[in-house]
Amino acid sequence: MFPDVVIIGGGIIGCSCAYYLSREGVRVCLVEKGTIASGTSRAGQSHIILWEEPEINLKLEKASRSLYEALSEELPFDIEYRRTGSMAIVENQADWEPFERTVRSLQARGLNCQLLKGDDLLRLEPNLAPDLVGGAFFPEDAQVNPMLTTLALAQAAKKMGAVIRPFTEVIGIELSLDKKVVAVDTTAGRIPTGLVVNAAGVWSAAIGKMIGLDIPVVPRRGHIIVTEPVPDNLINCKIILAAGYMQTLGATGGVAMSANIQQTRSGNLLLGSSRDFVGFDWSVNPEVIRAQAARNLRFLPALAEIHAIRTYAGLRPYSSDLIPIIGEADTVQGFYVATGHEGAGITMGPITGKLISKMMTGQGSDLPVAQLSLSRFSQGQKGV
Repeated sequence: MFPDVVIIGGGIIGCSCAYYLSREGVRVCLVEKGTIASGTSRAGQSHIILWEEPEINLKLEKASRSLYEALSEELPFDIEYRRTGSMAIVENQADWEPFERTVRSLQARGLNCQLLKGDDLLRLEPNLAPDLVGGAFFPEDAQVNPMLTTLALAQAAKKMGAVIRPFTEVIGIELSLDKKVVAVDTTAGRIPTGLVVNAAGVWSAAIGKMIGLDIPVVPRRGHIIVTEPVPDNLINCKIILAAGYMQTLGATGGVAMSANIQQTRSGNLLLGSSRDFVGFDWSVNPEVIRAQAARNLRFLPALAEIHAIRTYAGLRPYSSDLIPIIGEADTVQGFYVATGHEGAGITMGPITGKLISKMMTGQGSDLPVAQLSLSRFSQGQKGV
């Protein structure tokens, strides 16, 4: 029996789509050119962030965190979900007033967060550099293991009837004369279907080109330093980042860098983060690693006594307005897009899968999904 839908991409976005569609009784076939979680989903950190603007992203993040609460109980094995909170740190006095305005705005919109200055900051995180100006604590932020989550979603979808086909690369998509999906051609053969989800992440633009569709997503590299396991009390809330992290998202030239320290359940620290546009280059740049280590050391001096054990780089699927693209293409019936999450794919994975499932099964959503459409680029919309 042919599948109702073929999902292209076995990262957290594609596997979330497979999970939620399978729960609705949809016959799913997921194809992935490598192994499950072998792309961006294997290269991220652990932060489920709830305060990333613009407004539509805030709504997606909040909805996704609620789904994570359920998934941590539903999925077949432990995904290392835990609510740890996160802390954004202001380094310089000149940056405090704009940061305070941002936090006050988030509070006015109902976000649970607390401003901290000087000694109050150090009481919560005593190992921070003593000359930092202040920050904000976001108690509802959480952590998850991205690779384990992706694998658990795939396994759960398979138990509900989904067919998961790794090492199966898409080489073409067949359309009818009236621009409807009729089949997906792969290195393992032709798969007839009337529905496709393009969840190919940094490769989603190439998939779109197969049917003459422009999907404005490009790869954006990031580096991670992994340390040896460290004591659990080195950082209390497990996620510490420089307040300037949000400004690096919009940077387009050179290497944008910010401190980002996350402690995994196993005790290792993941030190980020950098952003640069280098095409499909997954290689590690030693100069970036050195600068990244120094940037994190500025905020947490105790890192000077901790050994790094490895480094790696990954590619984020970047869209120019930093809003994901979720929904059916206007010009090709049955072709859906779920991509462009940049660094928030881990955070938004579950809600993306849920939204795709709702769209494909004719269910409504209380989220403003029109802002997520691919057509916003051709219409000159900003999606905010």
